[in-house]
Amino acid sequence: MILCSFRHLSLSFGSKALFEDAELVINKGDRIGLLGLNGKGKSSLFKILEGQLGADQSTPPFTFDKNEQYSYFHVPQDMPKNIPPETTINDVFWFFYSEGKKIVDELDAVNKRLTEASNDSDLKRQEYLLVQMEDQNLWNLQQSYLSYCKSLNLIETEEQLENLSGGQKKKILLALGLSTNKELILYDEPTNHLDIDTIRLFELELLSSEKTFILTTHDRYLLGRTTNRIFQINSKKITSFEGNYTDFLEQQAQREKERLQLLNRLKNSFRREDAWMKQGIKARGTRSKKRVENFNELKDSIRTVKEGARRELELNIDQSNKKSKVILEAKALGFSYPEKGPLFEDLNFSIYRGNKVGLIGENGAGKTTLLKVLSGDLKEFAGEIKTSPDLKVCLFSQQRDELPLEKSPYELLGDGSDQVSLADGKTQHVMSYFKSFLFNGDEIHRPLRTFSGGERNRLQLALNLKKSADIWIFDEPTNDLDLETLLILEKTLETFKGSIIIISHDRAFLKNTTNRLFVLEKGILEVFEGGYDQAETYLEAMALEKELDLQAEELQIKTTEKAPQPDNAPKVNKYDIGDIQKSIDEVEALIGKIDNVMKDLGLLQSSTETADKLAQLSLKKSEKEEELMELYEKLEELG
Repeated sequence: MILCSFRHLSLSFGSKALFEDAELVINKGDRIGLLGLNGKGKSSLFKILEGQLGADQSTPPFTFDKNEQYSYFHVPQDMPKNIPPETTINDVFWFFYSEGKKIVDELDAVNKRLTEASNDSDLKRQEYLLVQMEDQNLWNLQQSYLSYCKSLNLIETEEQLENLSGGQKKKILLALGLSTNKELILYDEPTNHLDIDTIRLFELELLSSEKTFILTTHDRYLLGRTTNRIFQINSKKITSFEGNYTDFLEQQAQREKERLQLLNRLKNSFRREDAWMKQGIKARGTRSKKRVENFNELKDSIRTVKEGARRELELNIDQSNKKSKVILEAKALGFSYPEKGPLFEDLNFSIYRGNKVGLIGENGAGKTTLLKVLSGDLKEFAGEIKTSPDLKVCLFSQQRDELPLEKSPYELLGDGSDQVSLADGKTQHVMSYFKSFLFNGDEIHRPLRTFSGGERNRLQLALNLKKSADIWIFDEPTNDLDLETLLILEKTLETFKGSIIIISHDRAFLKNTTNRLFVLEKGILEVFEGGYDQAETYLEAMALEKELDLQAEELQIKTTEKAPQPDNAPKVNKYDIGDIQKSIDEVEALIGKIDNVMKDLGLLQSSTETADKLAQLSLKKSEKEEELMELYEKLEELG
């Protein structure tokens, strides 16, 4: 069933054209990944689908056909600024359901009046408002939202927004998207600021859902596992590809191969025609007007193929030729906030020349703080940090520096000169350097305020990568970068010979760029020398352990909250039997998960960490098996 479709979309902002005669079709059940460079129309496409942005007048005119069931829910990249900071997690829901909020606000006012004095008018209005709540399914939607909040570890739903981290606010937005009953869900960078465990949970929810959605994300694992179609915005068109992101890459590789073959054929033809054109008129005999025209068309064809081919972004990160093997060593390193106590303590590790370290852990575990300590931004810490002489560390912060919006890229990158001084001592023309970051040359004199947020991030990257350092530290470098820029940054870091420390939630990025992995968990740092590949099963075991602990907590809460039955109440009913059978299925599934993870852990190289984890999981398995036996006994008692 077609949910919506449009044709003849043309859209420009001033001299910048985003779409020209573009079209798309969205079917019910489509799971779409939306790709495209930052600033090329992804956000505008969302606004078109929401009806917030109209197309330019065109011939033929823009048409937008919607199924009668068409409705949408936009999960924004950040918490909207119009929501007051004192709003609780519980009440955030109502800001996304504005009509429902009007009903709730009026219902609160009516209830308040009724507590002071009862009257028929207010009682009738109260009844009407309660019916409206029921008709719009607002109670069930809110309960579903709160349920998702708790599954994402947002337990204290009366907590105010001003007290939450960026990752916790992101979880609220995910809960809103997962709980909505709208037909089309638009997710804008849903994994930014999230830890890997939360991304896994979100991924599983998408896989088990039958909802139609569009994702804009740089998380290739998420795209590869959850999508069945890819939309790519390129050359002012929207191209549709069947299959997930992996299928898309295979198709792109084949297209690139065919394009290169065409280019080689065109080059061979060009060389022949160029030699003919360079001959004297006598040697050519009668000048062939048609052949001259063909020669010019051939040059245009080659130019078109070149422009269509993927441009590679040449990022150069300078590396110093430090001879010492250990360039940074931390001993008994600790950090505490006066109000909250120790964030981490007694961390011991070394960074060697050429190390590419990935640093992961839950939101709030202290990853960014640790980077600030290592870079020298935080001076007050416990323990000792030894470095090689004159070590220079550069921190690429998660919070992007504010760029001077009145300046142009020419002024920003060249600093008043037409040459850019690079970290390796070489120079490059500012136009060439600007274009190497996937910008069009005619944009170099535009003020920065006219660039999109994603384009400014790319300019920030260009500005930072001019700097020289012995250790580059990246705090969430993949946030807000489009996939094309991300892939090129990844390739650069992969070939970089110096030392790098990276905080990232992007599993594919970590796999491809790191050779060591640090896991910061509950104030303890665990080191995996083989990188993310070696640690992946261990991380799965950690996630499973948390899932078991959470289930145990929920079971304890249910047991505590369950009201005692009167002596004469019947002890058996169908609901009890169904409840027990459901618990049996859940526990059996968890035991199966534990068995699989223990098997995978057993294949890893023996270490203290894996031995401890195996012992913990074995204990959990025994507990679950006892719980299963008790459930079967209860089922038997019920007949």
